[in-house]
Amino acid sequence: MTDIPAIYQGKLQTLDKIRISPLSRAYTFSDSIYEVIPYFSGKPLCFMEHIDRMKQSASEMGLDINYEKAIGEIKELANTLTNHDGYVYYQISRGVDLVRSHLYQDDLEIERFGYAMPASFPTSAVSAMLCNDERWGRCNIKSTSLLGNILAMNKAKSLGCQEVVMHKDGFMSEAGASNVFYFDASGAVRTSSLSENILPGITREILIKALKDGPYCVKEGSCAISDFNDSPCIWLTSSTKGMLPLTNLIGTDYKLEENYSGYLEVSKLFNAAMQSHLEASE
Repeated sequence: MTDIPAIYQGKLQTLDKIRISPLSRAYTFSDSIYEVIPYFSGKPLCFMEHIDRMKQSASEMGLDINYEKAIGEIKELANTLTNHDGYVYYQISRGVDLVRSHLYQDDLEIERFGYAMPASFPTSAVSAMLCNDERWGRCNIKSTSLLGNILAMNKAKSLGCQEVVMHKDGFMSEAGASNVFYFDASGAVRTSSLSENILPGITREILIKALKDGPYCVKEGSCAISDFNDSPCIWLTSSTKGMLPLTNLIGTDYKLEENYSGYLEVSKLFNAAMQSHLEASE
């Protein structure tokens, strides 16, 4: 990890040399937001869409961010990923307190931190566990406050799973680090409609737009978890996963129907849309 490029308050160095105060509000209160921007052969996927989501999260939290600086730092990190797959993680906190206090000072200096990580993105199907959604109620803000996700996903890990699918009162919300889509028994593509409890995923939007006006046009709304028992295919979408099917979902009778034609066709449309977005970034 010593050679991972990182940046803190505008200074580029390696990750092992970054020093952040323990009184950073990111550390004491999760008073911070983040974005993960994927790069494929050095090209960003939907760069400005990620920036727009960052702006929305910042607005919801009352963070006054210099976006010219933030974009410049992200691009500086991204330059280290030339011709490589990977991602830039970029985090912004309200700042560093003199003394830990719930009430923040109005004159805190915004704190900026990020790093660039070469990575191979997963392509194989994964297993997941169904669980209650016990996260805080503003998951539309891409906050670093992820304890609910962490507890659920590590319980799932103990059962041999790589993800969770969460629900409230029998209706699907999202996965621990992904949005969720599935085919219902009638062959329609379903996903939860956006709300304060669901992050507006960039890849989620790519898929929905790719399927618009086609035979697999996505139906957004309230999705009963009882649908999973009869679904031939459930899958995840995220910036680092793309589209990734679930082999099984512990807590349901769901089993992936291998080579399900509907999923293969949807995947083909999605991959074409992804390629179009990457070409537009050149």
